Amino acid sequence: MDRLTLISLSLLATACGLGVLALPLLRDWRQRRLSARTIDAALARQRAMEGAQNAQTAQAAPATAPRAQGVPGAPGTAGARAAAHAATPAAASGVATALGAQLGARVGERFDAHWLESRLGRAVVTPEDQQLLEQCGWYGLQARVVFGVLRLGLPLALSVLAMLWHLGASAFMVVAWGFGTFAVAYLAPKWYLRRRAAERLRMVDEELPVLIDMLRLLQGVGLSIDQSLQVIVAEFGSMLRVLGPELARANQQFASGRSREQTLLRIGRLFDSEDLKSLITLLTQVDKHGGAVQEPLRQFGLRMQEARKSRMKDEIGRLTVKMTAVMVVSLLPVLLILTAGPGFLGVIRMLANMGGTR
Repeated sequence: MDRLTLISLSLLATACGLGVLALPLLRDWRQRRLSARTIDAALARQRAMEGAQNAQTAQAAPATAPRAQGVPGAPGTAGARAAAHAATPAAASGVATALGAQLGARVGERFDAHWLESRLGRAVVTPEDQQLLEQCGWYGLQARVVFGVLRLGLPLALSVLAMLWHLGASAFMVVAWGFGTFAVAYLAPKWYLRRRAAERLRMVDEELPVLIDMLRLLQGVGLSIDQSLQVIVAEFGSMLRVLGPELARANQQFASGRSREQTLLRIGRLFDSEDLKSLITLLTQVDKHGGAVQEPLRQFGLRMQEARKSRMKDEIGRLTVKMTAVMVVSLLPVLLILTAGPGFLGVIRMLANMGGTR
């Protein structure tokens, strides 16, 4: 297989990949264009009907003109009507643009949802990927579509570039580089999502004691659980980089009609943290059955502090074991040189002197 054949195959693969990626965009553009044409036709019919009504009004105007001459303010009324008719085309064009944009956005959302429900969409964006996206703080249809397009487009582009970069090698090496690059680029977005989700889970464990202290403080001044959560989101949301946006989303869902238990349990299912689940269970029970929550929060905070201390002790123990290996590798040779070095030098000098005397 010569170089020209490899270049042709690479260009063909690139064209196929671009065609696959451009096909949804072309369909979306076609749907939006048809929607815009439909809206324009409907507005044209509406304008024609308004013109016919205006013509009928103009024909009926001469009969009522003599009566209107004796009525004060009639010329002003006619001028206002003329101004209103003159402003009608501009308003209609603005309404057409707004309706076209809204309809295009709805068509795009429906197309994205249809693509995600297809076999290719379900294979690229799995339920596990959706959960990882939510754990990373990316919700909605647009986030899943962007992830799916990135997971398809990035491997194709990088694999083609890798194959073009190694055109001078054998055909097997070119195909191997292309396949390896495609596999790594296909798995890289999911690796990034897992790493970001693990980092956010670690931040949740760090922010949870702060959240408990805030709840205790606000409960101590007489606020309810709902009011406390609202104040935490509004005033201290910047301190809670992970829990702040999640609590804000929970407050929005609660304002839209969901119960407080449902909104909080969603956060507990999203982050696999036993302490967070225990706190949410406590808050939901107090919200459902009532009662004082300040003392349970204090006890829960103390228990979390003890658990955090035990985790820190375990981490220190693991670090001690790791540092032992580092000390053996780095410090032990230095200690041997400092302690046994002078003795070895003395022995060497003594042996040298004994050899010289002989």
